[in-house]
Amino acid sequence: MIDRKKPFLSIILIAATLLRFYGMMHDAPYFFDPDERNMAGAITQYTLPSNPAGIISCINTQFFSNTSQSTTHNPQLTTNCNLNPHFFAYGQFPLYLAFVSDQISKIPINLINHINPHQSTTHNPQLTTDFTSAIYWLRFWSAIASSLTVLFIFLFTQKLFGMILPPSPITVLHLPIIASLLAAFSPGLIQSAHFGTTESFLTLFFLLSVYFSIRLIDKPLKQITLGSYIKVHFRDILLLSLTIGLAIGSKLTGVLFLFPPLMTLLLLMTKAKGKMRLKTKSVYVVVGLIVLTGTVLISLLSSPYNMVDIPDFQSAVFGYEKDVATGKYPAFYTRQFVNTTPIVFQTERIFPYTLGWPVFIFGILGFLLTSGNLIISLSSKILQRIMNDELRIKNKIGKNNNLDSYFLLLDSSFLAYLLPNAFLFSKWTRFMTPLLPFFNIFAVCSLYFILKTLRNNLSALHFTLHIPRFAYLLICIFVFISLLPGLAFMSIYIRPDSRIIASEWIYKNIPDHSFILSETANVVDIPLFLPTTYNPQLTTHNYTIISFDFYHTDENPQLFSQLIFDLTKADYILVPSRRIFANYMRLPAEYPLITKYYQLLFSGTLGFEKVFEISSYPSLGSIHFPDENAEETWTVFDHPVIRIFKKTKVLSENQYLSLFQKLIKY
Repeated sequence: MIDRKKPFLSIILIAATLLRFYGMMHDAPYFFDPDERNMAGAITQYTLPSNPAGIISCINTQFFSNTSQSTTHNPQLTTNCNLNPHFFAYGQFPLYLAFVSDQISKIPINLINHINPHQSTTHNPQLTTDFTSAIYWLRFWSAIASSLTVLFIFLFTQKLFGMILPPSPITVLHLPIIASLLAAFSPGLIQSAHFGTTESFLTLFFLLSVYFSIRLIDKPLKQITLGSYIKVHFRDILLLSLTIGLAIGSKLTGVLFLFPPLMTLLLLMTKAKGKMRLKTKSVYVVVGLIVLTGTVLISLLSSPYNMVDIPDFQSAVFGYEKDVATGKYPAFYTRQFVNTTPIVFQTERIFPYTLGWPVFIFGILGFLLTSGNLIISLSSKILQRIMNDELRIKNKIGKNNNLDSYFLLLDSSFLAYLLPNAFLFSKWTRFMTPLLPFFNIFAVCSLYFILKTLRNNLSALHFTLHIPRFAYLLICIFVFISLLPGLAFMSIYIRPDSRIIASEWIYKNIPDHSFILSETANVVDIPLFLPTTYNPQLTTHNYTIISFDFYHTDENPQLFSQLIFDLTKADYILVPSRRIFANYMRLPAEYPLITKYYQLLFSGTLGFEKVFEISSYPSLGSIHFPDENAEETWTVFDHPVIRIFKKTKVLSENQYLSLFQKLIKY
């Protein structure tokens, strides 16, 4: 059966890879994801001497000397040799991976320059990476990690259904293929692969953590000793340490991925019986310590500056980043999370868009069914133990002994990651990305239980319909509708970015010397620099563009006064995304002035009429699937809706003030 699945799996992996690499540089040369830009900016700070001997000396100086003292005594150190990213929101593993990949790709050029120094553009050639190359390699490895996730979803599901559920053509042959196919077309996995952030890495590492933890269970030993257990599970223990260590080296939240192996070892300890019970438990404790030790070593090697530059690391991760995530620091870009309900927010604003409704619904159902099956099974065993030991022994089936452990590990790992992240104040989509593969696995679990129930019930009723053919029809319908969200989402990367289209419209339709009132805090302001299409000397410099701070207008009287003045001057108003109006208008009591401003603008009372709106919603042909109501980072980084309003009625400052009069408190 494995051979029969290989062609299907190969096709799925090819499709997954194409979906993740197609349009990989879709927003070049602007790059709109701020986290990705910060990571790329950190990579551009890396500098190594081109001489191999100098590289060894540089690494020794960087990691085994006091960096601050070294740079004081040797000012050239910061320009000739630097491996400190000076950026600790994420770990260094993805940064070093991108930097090394870029340098390896340049080996031929570097060799030529080293052999023929006269051909070099500098008298002191160095190994550096420019911003665009850093983005490219970050995205390259993000896409690779996402493609590998599809493969391991197949392997995970194959182990799950091949080892613990009754074999049948549907389970062994089809369900692992279906799970990997759903993952290949998962909108959330496709989007994360198109950005060079840590989400694709963390998603892969979390799945691997659970996968290798399950492998610690499925090879029973007659007599458990430390030597025999390590001999059988050496590769799994090593890969667990590597996986979780690299996860922590990518982002500190990877420490949560220790839960699956530790949970597994705890389960094995509870099953230890007989005279060797204490000795068996001690074996699992030692294995746990080995995994922890290996994880710490790998995390330090993959993200060394967390320990080399401890003050900056602590300040970033346990200071600013923690305060933003928990809501202690009310950053302006977290206003969408004010007064939101954990779990409900993710259910309404994240999972339906990142998964599509079919996979989301079946995934939730699968989680409930596996959890219910686990509860029933455990309750039954407890009752049997209490009421009749002989019955318990008689009904003990060797192959299903691990069923409870597998389901418990799968469901508890899902919850162990979901709950701490869901209950954070900041509920960004990226926090939920590592859970997306679990929904694909749960979806096929629910499909299996449904088909199994139908088969049993229809057979009991002597239903004349051929059951396998009926099952295949249900599978085909489910798979077809589940792939549509991913296909629709890919249309975003086929079309030009909405900001490029909006910029072209501005240059073509807005006259020179126009005054444009826009919004602040965009990664790149509109109109974009379009050198290949327009002469920027004749366009962008003739506009007066005000990037106005709407975020603090309600609390700053001077900003409101400036807004009134700018409205009298403005010829056009540009709303570059939903970030401000969608978040502030739902909180009118906290932000009455800005709420009123957008109400007046959208109703036309402000004297402006909408003359242009461009969206890049996921679509299938002429059918569009609006997703502007999703969590804002889902849309604003790669397909924001942009609105432009033109002044059609001139109002004085006093007339504008009168529109806000009842709300002015100063």
